[in-house]
Amino acid sequence: MLRAYRLIGHLFTPFLKARGLPSTRQGNLPRADLWIHAASVGEANVAASIISGFLKRNPGVKVLLTLQTHTGIKKAQELLAGLPVAITLAPFDVPSFIKKAFSSVNPKVLAIIETELWPNLICEARARGTKLLVLNGRLSARSFKSYRLIKPLLKKLLVSFEHIGVIGPDEKKRYLLLGALPEKVSIMGNAKYDLLWERHKKLDLTTISSKLPQTEELFVFGSVRRGEEETIAKAIFFLKGTLPNVHFIIVPRHLTLIPRIKDQLSKKGLSFRLYSEPINTALVTIVDEIGPLFGIYALSKAAFVGGSLCPKGGQNPFEPAVFRKPVLVGPHMENFSYEAKALVTEGGAQVVKNSRELAEDIYKLFKEKKLAQEKGELAFKAFKKFLGATENYISLLEKYF
Repeated sequence: MLRAYRLIGHLFTPFLKARGLPSTRQGNLPRADLWIHAASVGEANVAASIISGFLKRNPGVKVLLTLQTHTGIKKAQELLAGLPVAITLAPFDVPSFIKKAFSSVNPKVLAIIETELWPNLICEARARGTKLLVLNGRLSARSFKSYRLIKPLLKKLLVSFEHIGVIGPDEKKRYLLLGALPEKVSIMGNAKYDLLWERHKKLDLTTISSKLPQTEELFVFGSVRRGEEETIAKAIFFLKGTLPNVHFIIVPRHLTLIPRIKDQLSKKGLSFRLYSEPINTALVTIVDEIGPLFGIYALSKAAFVGGSLCPKGGQNPFEPAVFRKPVLVGPHMENFSYEAKALVTEGGAQVVKNSRELAEDIYKLFKEKKLAQEKGELAFKAFKKFLGATENYISLLEKYF
């Protein structure tokens, strides 16, 4: 299987060169002691958290961060501004490009963020004696099903790693089932929450608060996905008479959902305005910009985290929890199962299944102020238990320098 993959790479190399690829994509990379490879924006956040902490204690180590997307590059440059880190697009995983990359970089350690298991990259590192690590290893149930189809190939790759640090027990089990050595896999936590903690401390709410009604009685439906807009509209309809002072904010995950949200609110006779429009007396604000959700969580009394009433796997419930906000989620939190379980177990979150339950829990949070405050503190307590993973990964890296 590996031979076939490498042969395909050889065959495609002339076509890739003919496309006029950037030199970095062909393996022309700067020299570095530590090469960290990630995929895109999400992984760039994790990489930045680890790199910034590592360089504080190891300022003499040359670091290269490669990513697969331009959006990932932009995010990494933003997060690592001012630090001596080379940030470039990653080389394509074909033999000649990867060989050239290793000759250029000559790294002591190659650390892969999450699940960037590229065969030629790993094989070349092993052949050159470069130490291989996985940091913040993730392996979802969906990805695992696909990876099982190439288990013989993955087993050859995974045994090459010095250590595989994963975010939780499910990931550890899946890595082991794919052939990783038990003594080389450990649960080290999710580094992105250390970055979330730092991000919340630096947040400027001036612009966001100026575009929302000047009231403390705000409730936000965050990262709403298609299929949830009707349930949310019904819940607001149930509440408009019993919570007359509460202003509701709907933040869609994708802006293309806005017409459907408007339609559902109109059908229920609920007044609304767009976030980009002047503030008026409307009951609901629909956010039509990308970016302000994190700040809106900070300004709200409580939050519903979307993508969870429909089978989309949910979104990050720790984003409101870091601000000590009580959290409501639907039953579909597969992509954030550890976080959702921790919040529910601690008492900081409640699972709702329909519009009636959603409305009832929102009502309780606004009518029982002490309950809402207690749940917010419990949500924060659950979040705090997830901090410290960055330090674990930094310590792992330091074993090889």
